[in-house]
Amino acid sequence: MNLLGWMRAAADSLAQWDEYLALAAAVRAGGLTRTLVCGMGGSSLVADVLAETFGARDLHVLDSTNPDAVRAAGTRADLARTLFVVSSKSGNTVETLAFCHYFAARARPEQFIAITETGSPLDGIARARGFRAVIPHPQSVGGRYSALTAIGMVPAALSGLDGRTLLERTRRVDVAAARALGTQLAERAKRGQDKLCVNPPPAIGALAYWIEQLIAESSGKDGRGVIPIVHDPTRSTLPDSQTAGPEMFSADPLDLGAEFLRWEYATVALCEAIGVNAFDQPDVEEAKKLARAELAGGDGVVGAQHAPLPTLTLAQLRQQAGRGDYLAILAYVPPTPAMFAQLQQVRGAWGETLGCATTLGFGPRYLHSTGQLHKGGPNSGLFLVITTDVVEDLDIPEMGWTFGQLHHAQARGDVRALLARGRRVAHVHLSSPAEILQLRPPRP
Repeated sequence: MNLLGWMRAAADSLAQWDEYLALAAAVRAGGLTRTLVCGMGGSSLVADVLAETFGARDLHVLDSTNPDAVRAAGTRADLARTLFVVSSKSGNTVETLAFCHYFAARARPEQFIAITETGSPLDGIARARGFRAVIPHPQSVGGRYSALTAIGMVPAALSGLDGRTLLERTRRVDVAAARALGTQLAERAKRGQDKLCVNPPPAIGALAYWIEQLIAESSGKDGRGVIPIVHDPTRSTLPDSQTAGPEMFSADPLDLGAEFLRWEYATVALCEAIGVNAFDQPDVEEAKKLARAELAGGDGVVGAQHAPLPTLTLAQLRQQAGRGDYLAILAYVPPTPAMFAQLQQVRGAWGETLGCATTLGFGPRYLHSTGQLHKGGPNSGLFLVITTDVVEDLDIPEMGWTFGQLHHAQARGDVRALLARGRRVAHVHLSSPAEILQLRPPRP
């Protein structure tokens, strides 16, 4: 299905901008000075980009089911002044619904806005609970192409950003040039340079993760695809890689809307050139189905007491690396800056040892970003999945699980989905995230 509504999303949002501003003013007048976006993938990444790019200190994102991450989303005092923006195009994203139920038990209905398709499960919950507003997600726009819809523009308005200028500047996008960029990236990929190092200028550096999701989930299917590389700690140039460097972007944060649209056009052209559908994600559902099976068939024990899955050892994973491969570290740990720094050390050590490109994703966020590429793209990935024990869990109201159970089931579900695709996978379970640095590559 070719969801073409993204092409007119900026114009549609510009027509609605005054409504978003009025909503934001009413929210602030009611004492809600903090925004927490609860969503996954395209429904949350754009808010992350806006918060980091513009230094919006009261705009936060929750896109992890790790209990520590949920707990860190706000103290009781924080939650009392928080507006929760619950975003999901389909309205049935399990993580988003879990966040919704958890916070709905801790805050008033007028503290919630839902952005979802009309008639979705989330739409029904929002109307039944009496949320402050339910904003329709356009059916003709896929989730990863939704940055310029209410998904991105409502958080922008709530944060006092100049969304009008962001939207108006999209008119400057040279569509032909954007499509030519995508075609050029595809032609290089077909010649063997299928790793794309995404390095925007520091002023808009957070855009790299949004582009990673856009390209990975759009192109990674039918055994084809381009592997985005973000924040490579080795900063090495490999023969199978190409680079989108700072010179290929505008460094002006107010051009961010134009960059969203430009890369959407480029990605569609890239997918056309390699012969895949830019708008579907056929391999994502399997991991979700297997995670549900883990939850339904498990004994409720979270952690290493689950039966181990038939994966490789770290030594075997290293031995199976070949030319043109990449290593993906998939970490189901709290997504904190300290944890990111440690994982980057591990990532750098593996990259230098194997001499290949590396990526890093926090679970379950990556399932809605690079997960499609891992299972549907080229069979050139080496996957190191990391899980840890949960020390202090949190119940999810109305769902019958805890966040720790859901988090662990999502990890095991994805491992099983990767194994079913014949991927090379190592799964290491640690008693604590403090043991992360032990996962450097073993000596031969």
